[in-house]
Amino acid sequence: MSEVRDENADAARPLNADADAELAWKAAELATAWVSVSTPLTKSQGWTLVGLQHMGSGQGEMYAWNKVGAWQRQLTEVLAADDGSEESRHRVTAAKRAATSAMRDMLLAGITAGVATNQIWSDGLGPDPREELRRFVETHTGRVA
Repeated sequence: MSEVRDENADAARPLNADADAELAWKAAELATAWVSVSTPLTKSQGWTLVGLQHMGSGQGEMYAWNKVGAWQRQLTEVLAADDGSEESRHRVTAAKRAATSAMRDMLLAGITAGVATNQIWSDGLGPDPREELRRFVETHTGRVA
């Protein structure tokens, strides 16, 4: 796969779609693990997820906030319906996988949006969206992403 570079990238970390997808998946798994029946996302957690989407405007952030809220509600509904049966466990597993995939897609879109926003508004000098995802993963796992 050919590697793509942009002014935002740090020289030690070449950019490619596979690396972006892996990083977004790790972050999405962490975000999905935050959601439980008894503990909804805190406002801080929700806004962290919105921030990682780099919407570029207040209106875009509200759109992302609503999308994160819907994502959480869908997962919580399945978790709340878990009755411990084998069928229910399969539904929960499938719902967590779907939630992780949906969050990964939101975060991948955030990488693209962050790069575009940096090019438009910051002459390429804004925060690297990939580095922000790495910090998110490192902060919540204690391991380097």
